[in-house]
Amino acid sequence: MLSPVSLGVLDPLPAGLREIVCTPLRVLPSEPVAEIRAEAGVLARLVANEKAFAEITKAAAAFQCEPLRSAIDRAGFAVDCEIICFVICSWRCAWVCRELCVRPPVVLTGVYAIEEARAFALAARQLAGQPRLLGDLVTAVQNRDAKAYEEITDRIGLAPYCWQLCAWVCSVICSRFCICVCPPHLFPEFFKIGGYNYTTQIDSALPGTGLTDGDTRAFFSTMRLNGILTQTLGGQPLEYVFEYTPITLASTTLAAAITAAQTSITVASSAGFPPAPFNVVIGGATGGYEIMTVTAVAATTWTVSRGQKGTTATAAAAGATLVTGASSPACWTKIPPAWIARTVIGSAEVFVPIPFPGHFEFPDVAVNPNPGDIPAPFTADGWIAVPQGSNISLNGNQINLISTMLPSFPAVDETGVSAGNAANHPLPVDLRFGLRMRVRQHGSATDSDGGTCAVVAIDNTLYKNVNHHPEWDGGIPASPEYAVAMVDIKELQAAGCAHITKSLTVLFTASHPNLGAVSINMIGPGGPYPFTLPTPVPETGDWYGTATPNGWTLASLTPCAYIVQLSVDLLLTTGDLDFGPPLIDQIAFCLTAS
Repeated sequence: MLSPVSLGVLDPLPAGLREIVCTPLRVLPSEPVAEIRAEAGVLARLVANEKAFAEITKAAAAFQCEPLRSAIDRAGFAVDCEIICFVICSWRCAWVCRELCVRPPVVLTGVYAIEEARAFALAARQLAGQPRLLGDLVTAVQNRDAKAYEEITDRIGLAPYCWQLCAWVCSVICSRFCICVCPPHLFPEFFKIGGYNYTTQIDSALPGTGLTDGDTRAFFSTMRLNGILTQTLGGQPLEYVFEYTPITLASTTLAAAITAAQTSITVASSAGFPPAPFNVVIGGATGGYEIMTVTAVAATTWTVSRGQKGTTATAAAAGATLVTGASSPACWTKIPPAWIARTVIGSAEVFVPIPFPGHFEFPDVAVNPNPGDIPAPFTADGWIAVPQGSNISLNGNQINLISTMLPSFPAVDETGVSAGNAANHPLPVDLRFGLRMRVRQHGSATDSDGGTCAVVAIDNTLYKNVNHHPEWDGGIPASPEYAVAMVDIKELQAAGCAHITKSLTVLFTASHPNLGAVSINMIGPGGPYPFTLPTPVPETGDWYGTATPNGWTLASLTPCAYIVQLSVDLLLTTGDLDFGPPLIDQIAFCLTAS
């Protein structure tokens, strides 16, 4: 049994309520209806198992930690240990307090209840300065010693609050007792994509943008989903699976330009957007992206908080696009084994006795393994079974998701587009998905949540038929490209080998939903020579036009050969590696004296 000394200072609030009341941060309380329904389901299963119920209630009546823990484990209810323990302990508290407090409690309401609570708090505060008396009080409640309890409450003037004091002390005993019965264990949890904790480093709460905080990156390619991975769940071998769901997008455009300081903006339409608050992403008038929080919607007028999620407030032009992941259809689909790349989830230590005197080897433990790996096999219904054994150490990796397999990223056809002009419309957009892990015990038909990323932006779009300066050693690449990145010289379009004499007109097009830095410079004698790009068009992810010399003139150049180079960076990441190096397009020319 628990010793009174081990109880420490009495705390009148349960841990969850104390966090909600006292924390300076925003904490969402649990949804009581759903919680009670889930707990009722656990109790229904327990009561249906007569043998388990009898064994557990017998151990509970003795109020002994180890026997109760063993009974719960043997009955296969280890994963529901806390629910069972607190229900049993709450029942026991009502029973104990009925023994200690003969007179039924008076139920007060309204201001009378508030005054009673205040009077009880004032009367009970004396216990803080009398640790020995407090220990005797806890012992009396724990041992159901009505005579000792009455003597203590009479002596310190707390007899009128017999039920309140008993419930308070007993609830603390329950908390400590259930920690002993159900000691904390590591729980398998998905909470990271690569190196990004999606709860703190990605705008991952619906409705939201799904982009990384600060640099507003979308994800692409193979994504390492990870967090905490354990071998067991509630004392039984662990199995897990990942699921995805598509997120419905909402988008609109600015009806009027905004400054970086504006907190009221007008949009073309609010249709499809969820009730405020929600986050949106918008492209700035000089490039880059900003995430803002919409706090109120009145028709097409939005009240916004600027520069959220680590971004900087920026001016934006009329017509700029605003996008968010609005809602989930609440239909989840299992990620099949073929969508998972080899994933090393840990290592094993294996002693090989031959040749003498033997040696240790350290094979990888892997999902979709290579030869020589220890496999984490798939069950018949597509769950991953975690290998067991004390010689295995897990590293937190769960699956490497081949995100290009998610539906769907058709290639965009840029036939007919030339440098200096807009990319073909409609422009592609990032897709949004929810990702979650489900966990279960081996052989169980019941599973539970192992971490849910409600929304993440993913973009695996490729661009085909991008025709690079066809007049000069260019044309259409054999393979689709990650973005439109085209540069050309107007004076060479009629004849690629013509010489430049009196004018130089540099044309460019850069298009992708996640454009990063876009720049043009020229390499040659005395260079490099920078160019100034025109203001981006309002539509996010499409930048095109004519670049002009910045701080130099064509007449100031030495007759020679020069190379004009366009560099386009993309705000994409796997979670571990950012997209790079930048996409490059080049065209050369010869400058001759006029």
